[in-house]
Amino acid sequence: MQVTIIDIARYTGISKSTVSRVLNDSGPVAAETKKKVLDAVKTLNYKPNAVARNLVLKRSNSFSLIVQDIRNPYYAYVSWLAERIFSERGFNLDIFNADNNLLLEKKALESVKYRRIDGILCVGGGKDATNIIDFYSREGIPIVLIDREVQGYDIPKINLDNLYGAKLATDYLFKLGHRRIVFITSDLTLPERHRMEGFIESCREKGVPQADSLVISQSEEDWTRGVCVEFEELFTSSAPPTAVFASNDIKALRAIRLLKQQGYSVPEDVSVMGYDDIDISSIVVPSLTTIHQPIDDMVEAGATMLLSIVAGKGRIEWDQEKLKPWLVERESTRAV
Repeated sequence: MQVTIIDIARYTGISKSTVSRVLNDSGPVAAETKKKVLDAVKTLNYKPNAVARNLVLKRSNSFSLIVQDIRNPYYAYVSWLAERIFSERGFNLDIFNADNNLLLEKKALESVKYRRIDGILCVGGGKDATNIIDFYSREGIPIVLIDREVQGYDIPKINLDNLYGAKLATDYLFKLGHRRIVFITSDLTLPERHRMEGFIESCREKGVPQADSLVISQSEEDWTRGVCVEFEELFTSSAPPTAVFASNDIKALRAIRLLKQQGYSVPEDVSVMGYDDIDISSIVVPSLTTIHQPIDDMVEAGATMLLSIVAGKGRIEWDQEKLKPWLVERESTRAV
């Protein structure tokens, strides 16, 4: 029969509550008493009952990850990495795809509530954070955000400096001699909005007139279909841009396809810059110049912070320098 805490208490002559404090590390115990209990654990070959232990501690050893679009290689990699990190630390991870849809995000959060999940890692998301705010205020389940912010609420977050990354990309294009640049985005997520702001700020600092610092924003669904009428019209005009800066790598690859359909060569006629540095960026032809996100560090930081909060140790400080993006120069850009 399986050895229980009661058996250890009888064997050592120590109260059941004290044995429990030793095994769960949940309170002060004299060193001699602690040694006596741990020696008995070895002698009796005690194996803790995980289910019973979690019921006592009110934990499930399970966490949830909510991503915005698992079709996007960026979120696919985040899901794989987060699952590996939690698994290596002995925890289960449920993955939900919100599909950039507030209703689906709300359903995912409701599912989390009924599964008795210990904590949530939420990656990406739109400007409307009502679901997160309501859930966090009502349920009290720990949440850590990656690539998302909630204004006015002290919800832990791990964010990349996207303004800095966008300025890095734009300054690089200026250094190559480009003056008429178009920024393409869906303006769906907070990171994309910050990247757009960084682009505009960089153009302003360089004294580029607003007519040459162009922004095209359309729905994510239209970008997924590979259609952008405004983009096509811009590149059939009398003064087309010489460079495209996309808010992520997928849009950059869509732009390259649209340009080729209109008879442009990349980078001979138009330079194209991405953002994220997903794996496919180095494989496509031409390989994509982009801004690298240290996503491994971001997910590691988010997971570590969430586990620390759930364990009752509070938030941890994270080296913000590790979360600085950097430029990766490849074949899709060249000097004018």
